[in-house]
Amino acid sequence: MPSRQSTSYWIARFAAGIALIVLAGLGVVGRPFGRLHPLATVVSGFAGFWLAFQAITPLVRLVTLQARLRTAWTDAAKDAFARASLPRRVYYLLAAVAEIDAPMSAAERETVRHFVLERLSDPVQIDELRTWEAQPLQITDRIGLAARVAVGLDPGELDSLFCWCCLVAFADGKYAEGEHRALHDVATGLGLPQTRARMLFHLARAQYLRGHARGATLRPEAADARTQALAVLGLPAGATPEQVRRRHRELVRRFHPDAQPHLGPVAQQEATERFREIQRAYETLTA
Repeated sequence: MPSRQSTSYWIARFAAGIALIVLAGLGVVGRPFGRLHPLATVVSGFAGFWLAFQAITPLVRLVTLQARLRTAWTDAAKDAFARASLPRRVYYLLAAVAEIDAPMSAAERETVRHFVLERLSDPVQIDELRTWEAQPLQITDRIGLAARVAVGLDPGELDSLFCWCCLVAFADGKYAEGEHRALHDVATGLGLPQTRARMLFHLARAQYLRGHARGATLRPEAADARTQALAVLGLPAGATPEQVRRRHRELVRRFHPDAQPHLGPVAQQEATERFREIQRAYETLTA
């Protein structure tokens, strides 16, 4: 059976949904059910619609991802990336964010090392990491790089990886236009919708301001607790209580922490903390 990370899986699921809709429309599915024929036909039609509809978003994401992977790289860059382990690929991505405006600062280098040495399930030695630092990947295509790193990772792991990139961008205590462009490129390459990336940005920022990242020096903007909570939930300033409840229910489903086998137990803990941050924001708005 094809993997859920492959286009063939979602094409097959979409085709199955369309086929079920057609068969239901022709009355074929309901015939064996006798007097329940009309009900079986309606249920089958809705089931087919659900299958096809649920397949559209991941199918579009994977097709777009494959298009980004066709971005031209030099043969040396392609070879270096192809031989790299997942930790080294993650290092390449974090370094690309850290070096967007200038060579890595001491704080940025320490943050990148922290993620690679301590947060990945595959152990990395400091000497190995120093070798990677001395042999950077010579590319400027952050979208294509993020798309290549994303291959094989689960949706929750993509969330974690984007949050790591945000924390690297915050590491020097500043957040400028260059970091904003870099994170936008990373979100595009990872296939994250901008609304989701924006919420992850605020969740990562809240984590940073609580001092969970090393060297946390970024200071909160002049905003009250309600404004910050609305930003975490991705809601406008004038959101109604009903909008807050609906968004909370949606985010609880979408951001519920799942296992992250490729990035390891720390990523799982961070996903749990993001979930708690959503809960804290909701409690602030409903207190």
